[in-house]
Amino acid sequence: MKDLLDERLKYLGITKYEVAKRVAKVRGKKVGDVTSSVANVLSGPERRRFDNLAEVIRALDGEIVVRWHTTEENVVS
Repeated sequence: MKDLLDERLKYLGITKYEVAKRVAKVRGKKVGDVTSSVANVLSGPERRRFDNLAEVIRALDGEIVVRWHTTEENVVS
């Protein structure tokens, strides 16, 4: 996941600080209030709260998708 986020930053040509600015804007906070949180998500996403990770991914113009690999039929009539 970290590599994926790093690649996205590189692709977009933005810095971690720019991501923090985007997250701060959504939260209605100052950039300094979220810089540490964003940096932690980007450096170790697997160890972060889901909502913080999802917020950073949205700031990178992305989304999290869950794809189930099993198919289940439900009879309704």
